[in-house]
Amino acid sequence: MSGCSTDAALRKAAAGKGIAQARVTLPPLPDDCRALEPHAAVNVGDEVRSVLKAERRQLDKANARVGRCASHYDATAKALK
Repeated sequence: MSGCSTDAALRKAAAGKGIAQARVTLPPLPDDCRALEPHAAVNVGDEVRSVLKAERRQLDKANARVGRCASHYDATAKALK
């Protein structure tokens, strides 16, 4: 009868089962977060500085995307706490 005096094992098992059943469904990642930014187009005869400026604009776009995706992830993680 002493084995029935505590229900700690039963409570632990129930808690484990509840955690397993409470699956967290993450929202879909925005499509923008999966897009790749192409390099700037380079044409024969283009001035080097103009090519560099175009490439920097592409890099700025890519960095902005990383910021948006990181914000999305941070907001999702905060909501799940």
